[in-house]
Amino acid sequence: NSGYFMCLKLNNIKAEQYRQQLLEQYGIGVIATGESDIRIAFSCVDEGDIPVLFEQMYMCAKEMQGNRL
Repeated sequence: NSGYFMCLKLNNIKAEQYRQQLLEQYGIGVIATGESDIRIAFSCVDEGDIPVLFEQMYMCAKEMQGNRL
């Protein structure tokens, strides 16, 4: 059971709150691995959907920051 993962450190956003909002608002599931860290499993994403995934993740973070990004 191997896969490709990417970890991101969030600035000024709590990882668990971000994880919940991504899931509720965008249907995107990530794992919160700490206060400010999330993990993305690329094995769950079609290659062609990766740009959309990151755009939606950015939009969610921007919403949580009050559009300050």
